[in-house]
Amino acid sequence: MVGVYLSTNGNAREVADYYVNVFDAEQPYMMDFSQMPQADQEEAKGMEDLVIYANVKTFAGDIMLSDNMPGETTKPDGSVWISFSHDDLDRLRTVFERLARDGEILMPMEPTFFSPLYGQVKDKFGFHWMIMSDDEA
Repeated sequence: MVGVYLSTNGNAREVADYYVNVFDAEQPYMMDFSQMPQADQEEAKGMEDLVIYANVKTFAGDIMLSDNMPGETTKPDGSVWISFSHDDLDRLRTVFERLARDGEILMPMEPTFFSPLYGQVKDKFGFHWMIMSDDEA
């Protein structure tokens, strides 16, 4: 199994909440650096409010994420895509529309030669998505 794990620049809570809304998911499991074992607390000074791990459980799988360490930044780019498929076309359209609302449609949702429904979108945080149905509707 391959999973999705996203690095964020101090806004992991916002990103997790965003995906909860996009996917109509339950509230995510979330752990701050302040919840680390006491023996490791000294290494986390100044990072207590940052997210060390979050997991948003969606109908299409888990989206795991965490904040970068202070001083580290990452920028999502087109070299890595989050891809998911599902057989519920209405759910796929809803997720696509929600991701596109504050993002950018790169390829509209439409039938292709390889999928009954496929689209590409970059969300408001810069993450690239491929959304498809791999089953005949």
